[in-house]
Amino acid sequence: MKKISGIILKSVLGLILVLLIVLFTVPVLFKNKIKTKVEQVINESVNAKVSFDDYKLGFFRNFPDLSFSLEGLSVAGIGVFENDTLAKLNSLDLVFNLSSLFGKSGYEVKSVIIKDAKIKTIVLKDGSANYDIVKETEEAETTEATSSSPMKILLKKVEIVNSSLSYVDLSADMEASINDLNFNMKGDLTASTTDLEMSLNSADVNFIMEGIRYLNKAVADAKMNLDANLDSMIFRLRDNYLTLNDLKLNFEGMVAMPGDDIETDLIFKTDQTSFKTLLSLIPAIYMTDFQDLNASGNFTLEGSAIGVYSDADSTLPDVSLKMAVNNGLISYPALPEKITNINLKTDLFVDGKDLDKTTVDVSNFHMELAGNPFDMTFYLRNPMSDPDFRGSMLGKLDLTALSKAIPLDSMVLGGVIDMSVKMAGRLSMIEKEQYDKFQASGNLGITRMKVVMAGYPSVDIKEAGFEFTPAYAALTKAELTVGEKSDFNISGRLENYIPYLFSDATIKGNLALRSNTIDVSNLLAGIAADTTEVEDTTSLAVVKIPQNIDFDFNALINNLIYGKIRAKDVKGHILVRDGVLTLRETGMNILGGSIAMNADYDTRDSLKPFVKADLSLQSFGVKEAFNTFNTIQKLAPAAAGVDGRVNAKLSFQSLLGSDMMPVIQTIAGGGKLQSNEITVVTSAAFDQMKNLLKLGDSFTNVFKDLNVSFNLKDGRVYVSPFDTKVGNIKMNISGDQGLDQTMNYIIKTEVPRSELGSSVNTLVNSLSAQAAAFGIGFKPADVMKINVKISGVFGKPVVTPLFGSATGESSTGAVAPVKEVAKQAVDNAIDTGKDKLRQEAEAKGDELIREAEQQGNRLREEAAKGAETIRKEADARAQKLIDDASSKGTVAKLAAQKAADTMRKEADKRASQLEQEADAKANKLLEEAKAKKEDLLNKI
Repeated sequence: MKKISGIILKSVLGLILVLLIVLFTVPVLFKNKIKTKVEQVINESVNAKVSFDDYKLGFFRNFPDLSFSLEGLSVAGIGVFENDTLAKLNSLDLVFNLSSLFGKSGYEVKSVIIKDAKIKTIVLKDGSANYDIVKETEEAETTEATSSSPMKILLKKVEIVNSSLSYVDLSADMEASINDLNFNMKGDLTASTTDLEMSLNSADVNFIMEGIRYLNKAVADAKMNLDANLDSMIFRLRDNYLTLNDLKLNFEGMVAMPGDDIETDLIFKTDQTSFKTLLSLIPAIYMTDFQDLNASGNFTLEGSAIGVYSDADSTLPDVSLKMAVNNGLISYPALPEKITNINLKTDLFVDGKDLDKTTVDVSNFHMELAGNPFDMTFYLRNPMSDPDFRGSMLGKLDLTALSKAIPLDSMVLGGVIDMSVKMAGRLSMIEKEQYDKFQASGNLGITRMKVVMAGYPSVDIKEAGFEFTPAYAALTKAELTVGEKSDFNISGRLENYIPYLFSDATIKGNLALRSNTIDVSNLLAGIAADTTEVEDTTSLAVVKIPQNIDFDFNALINNLIYGKIRAKDVKGHILVRDGVLTLRETGMNILGGSIAMNADYDTRDSLKPFVKADLSLQSFGVKEAFNTFNTIQKLAPAAAGVDGRVNAKLSFQSLLGSDMMPVIQTIAGGGKLQSNEITVVTSAAFDQMKNLLKLGDSFTNVFKDLNVSFNLKDGRVYVSPFDTKVGNIKMNISGDQGLDQTMNYIIKTEVPRSELGSSVNTLVNSLSAQAAAFGIGFKPADVMKINVKISGVFGKPVVTPLFGSATGESSTGAVAPVKEVAKQAVDNAIDTGKDKLRQEAEAKGDELIREAEQQGNRLREEAAKGAETIRKEADARAQKLIDDASSKGTVAKLAAQKAADTMRKEADKRASQLEQEADAKANKLLEEAKAKKEDLLNKI
């Protein structure tokens, strides 16, 4: 019996040992296969890319339950969210009820612990969300009502450690983030009733809506104790609070979730009465040195949220909010002024079933600054259907005193705003032009106002005044200086200003603008002032034109400055309408001449802003234009050696770079250029042609009677054939030239013999004498027709003669034998000439190939430099983006890093494309040179 017992004991111990070995070794032996299978199963069930670095299975840490841990978990989007990571977790720890893994009622999860998570949710303007990733299957739809859930949440613990959550809703123009988040929940979710204890804290909470930052790095702390009935899903609050910075709100009531809807019956209030607790919510970007602030006065805040949230019915709970401030005071020990007698009474009610029943009532706002009282009231109802509002502003704001009451950091404020304005009525009254039913009266005046902010040009308003009526606001006067020397004197009227303020309708204005000097470069400080050479849609910094502004400026500007451009007596209409800035019948004196123009600057597509213009230029200097406009320097470098005055008409359209100048490669258009004469001061091509034709010293460099038509396309200028005269030499010129400095021109000349050098005339006379010796009567032509081709690149042109014909007269009175002798002599001469021509053509062809190789090398070198510049600039912009975001929190920094990576990739793509295009052009030049050599040889 003892022997049998021993055998049984050894068998049991052996079985336990084997089981332990299996428990230890199975996760190790099959780890890679299990990892691959888990990733496969997850990715098959979601519309996302899910991966993880490692996983762990444990049977002992939470024995008898199973521990499952994923490390380095990442959930990346697909499709439109391909470049966005929904979630990245350092670790996700789950504890399962081991026995549930072998049953059919579903897996039971007891605890969840998330560490170092970064979760970024995004909703696009069309409503699509990156977190909507669960795939819908037919099987799931048909079995949803009958089958049990594959996962049961029977939690007793949920913990989130050192994590970040962000929510970006582009459809609502809203952003929210909470960083350095720690959350803990304890309670038995397996019981019918339980006590739930939750805590949350974060030192970095942010909220932005419609461009207004309501919370900036706010400190949040919350504790929630709930009596939970999990059968009926009713949660009653007890001892709950939420603290934001210094403001603490206490909550009471209940929340019920019996089905898809959420029922709320909540009230909240603060038991604090210090006015300073309210001021603590003002972001530091608006109020500095909060720790030094002295504030007194009473503050109350209370509200409720009662009703049902139903996604199906699109209803919300009714929300009410009451806030009051009594006898508030703000002062700083280091500043002489104070803001006193601050009083505020505000009631807000939002009807969750019908938002049109929402009301806003600011029945009283009062403050005093430097002995000047300021009062404001505002009431609004029916905001959705037909806003019915009334309001008033009365008092004087002394901005100089304000800067002495509140620290403004680097900002400088000065001047006085004096206002007395009242409005009352419905928006429909204005829209229907029922001005007699709407009340709007009063005025607003500004004197000696000064605003200086880092990174922006200063603004000095000497005087400005508005008078308000229901139909319009009259701008009686506005004298201001912006930046160092740009002055503006504006008057006129603004119509539809009330719908513009309350319903984002279009504001209309007819204004007169007068200025002695406007320095655009100074106004746009920080924006590059050089021509964009390479298109870069990822870094455009265009000035966006609002689409809800319709202004017509009648402008007169004595001096307009933009970079090297100096214009005088600028007159015309400037229209701002539907996101487009338009110049109509605008004229100016520039470059010693004048310009009349019509132009559109269109920013409706902010990634691809463009300009469309028609220009008529009269008597402007070629040299001055070359020195002023980089576009001319790039497309017409030969203008550097030309002097004279020309008239021109030009129509073109182009994309704009970040400097608001045309992107040269995208310019398309054409025009005409006329001049009585221009002088070629320096030109390598001109000098080579003069030497080729052996022109005498009397040959002039003045081109007469120019009438040139041209087209612009793909970074090249195409010149149509035109006639001109250089001294006594007639020329017909046509061809093209480009941004890559290459050119292809054909010049057909008619050269009088008198213009040819003495050596040429001696040779012609000698040939004439030799022909006469053979009995051939030959009279040399008075005009030699010679065609010349100019190719290569500017600065090193290739001038090649194209053998044509010279007119002459011959006699036929010689006898036949003499003709045969003459023919033989001519044939011999022709053979000799052909050999010489063949040698010259061979040499010229080799020279063309060498030039093409050198030009190709230059193109590759320039492309390599350009590519390096693109990559360096992109890297610098990317690093600046990251540096700027570092102070804005982890989420902002991660988003910046993602954007920086994209920026670097796009830059590398453009740089590689630039190098590839240069290589292709170099190869093409070489092939063309070889073909030209072959053509030269074939012509002999």
